[in-house]
Amino acid sequence: MKRFVDEGAYKYNFYWVLRRGERVDVTCQSCGGHAYIEECQDEITWKCSACYAHGVEKQVYQYHAKGNCVLCERWFNVEVTDEKKVSHKSTHIHCPHCGAVNQVELHSKPVCRRYIMDTRDGRDPVFGMELYFLDHVRGKLVWAVNRAHLNYLISYVSADLRVRRGNVPLKTASHYLPVYMKEAKNRDQMVRTLTKLQHKTG
Repeated sequence: MKRFVDEGAYKYNFYWVLRRGERVDVTCQSCGGHAYIEECQDEITWKCSACYAHGVEKQVYQYHAKGNCVLCERWFNVEVTDEKKVSHKSTHIHCPHCGAVNQVELHSKPVCRRYIMDTRDGRDPVFGMELYFLDHVRGKLVWAVNRAHLNYLISYVSADLRVRRGNVPLKTASHYLPVYMKEAKNRDQMVRTLTKLQHKTG
């Protein structure tokens, strides 16, 4: 009997893969070859191994002007979205209470990248690129974010007995897989398809 010990819930979530410094394998939107997405400092980038095309998504920031009004002395915290204003360290803001003009320092903070966001319909949530390890079983999508995820899926699907580690929370990595990938009736075809994906270069 083939036994499989499941892994932590978010191990193969798109953003958590990037946060660990690992890559997500995708199909290049320029040449159709193997490309990958990675996170470096404040940027998420994609690069193609074949044609060297690339793209970047820079960190988005929110800007707020906050302080006490010079006239009514009431506290305010106003979001600033004007691109001309956010390029400076301080700006003029009308007090939301009395309308007086205040010279206020701008404070910036990175917008949360929604780390719970994951792949949708076989595409990454940032650039919308198709995953590299992608196929269909009985008309339904089968995918892996990278080779480590692919190996996990093969081990999980082909196992006769699936157990959870004692220190793993209630949800495991398999919790987020669609039911059709876990059904016994699809096991053989699923393993064949996933094993075929293993032979893709990249």
